[in-house]
Amino acid sequence: MKLALIGNMNNNNFAIMRYFRDLGIDAHLLLWRNDGIGSNSHFIPENDTWKIDKWIPYIHKLNIDNSYYSLIGNPKRLTPPPSKENLCSLFNGYDVYIGSGLSPAILNRCGIDIDIFYPYGTGVEYVGDRPTRAILKNGSVMKRVILGYVRSKQIKAIRRSRFCINAEMSLTKQTFDEIGKEFIPLAIPMVYNKEIMTECSETANLQNIKRKLIYYNFKIMSHASHTWIWNKIFSLAEWDKRSKNNDWLIHGFAKFLRKVSDCRPLLLLFEYGVDVDASKRLCADLGIENHVMWLPKMSRKSIMYLLNYCDIGVGEFKIENGYIWGGTGWEVLASGRPLLQSFNFSIDQYLTIFGHKPPPILDVHSSNDVSLHLMDMYKCKEKMHFIGTQSRIWFDKYNGIGLAGKWLDIIRS
Repeated sequence: MKLALIGNMNNNNFAIMRYFRDLGIDAHLLLWRNDGIGSNSHFIPENDTWKIDKWIPYIHKLNIDNSYYSLIGNPKRLTPPPSKENLCSLFNGYDVYIGSGLSPAILNRCGIDIDIFYPYGTGVEYVGDRPTRAILKNGSVMKRVILGYVRSKQIKAIRRSRFCINAEMSLTKQTFDEIGKEFIPLAIPMVYNKEIMTECSETANLQNIKRKLIYYNFKIMSHASHTWIWNKIFSLAEWDKRSKNNDWLIHGFAKFLRKVSDCRPLLLLFEYGVDVDASKRLCADLGIENHVMWLPKMSRKSIMYLLNYCDIGVGEFKIENGYIWGGTGWEVLASGRPLLQSFNFSIDQYLTIFGHKPPPILDVHSSNDVSLHLMDMYKCKEKMHFIGTQSRIWFDKYNGIGLAGKWLDIIRS
């Protein structure tokens, strides 16, 4: 079986490719021409592994974009889309095709139905994600016409796909329901955790950070983007679903600080997101700057490295029924650390949808929850280490290598 993984948003397919190759599949990663550039410049394979030379032979660069340009060309420059002959030359020779983005619609142009489509965007990109819905409602006539055409091609191609996989049970499920396409409720094995960290080449910057961490005896790391100040282009009800509520973490950490006297805690935050300055001001207003370390936006391999030297990892505090955690949460679980994260399911609801128990998440729906969980973990390190160990065991069984095996079972079916 020769398998093509098309596109690499969030480095998802690079992780899947490595798991598949570990399982004996001849899997190849096909990068779009616009993968790893602009706002997605950090989503490149080199940022996700310390051993890129091992994987380079199976990574191939396409000469087309994950863009409507590959469907209709560029109307502004009056350039046509890539020819069907070009598309066939790029994609022929594989037995199985897996992709996200516009890969279903682009493959359909050369007569290929995708085997597995999984959306990387909440709401399904180019179909029902929030930017698409906003443009179709309020965009210019030209934008609505172009997007409407692309959307129709994408919907047709998704309906023709053999399988769709999705674990996001809010807007994404709603979109699949709207277009009448069933999906298998599975997550994406998006974080590869099979590299031995002791073999990693420490950069001078990581060594410097590690030396600074030694002083502190309780370290909490949050690498989510800072998005919590109400953006008034959205209604308050809509913003409540989009906000990551980073301020809950900062307020909760400050409350924890006031309750402990025998602790040298440190909160690691990253300069990532539109509300970084607001978060820094909040830290100053609360007088906790001496217990906060700000780090620049980093590659996943560096984030995974630093998680090994922290006690607690933080995901996102997005509140929407059925909304599952994203890459930050998976990275914490994969590292075997307790995860502070908003859990948007009841236990029974989660079991019914996914068929297995959820990970041992430290559920957060307020700053008080943050404070209480931090106090609990600090007071009982044995409990903290147990939860971390169970998180890694859960990840390897229900995500990671275990989940990649389930994807292969679906393909073989």
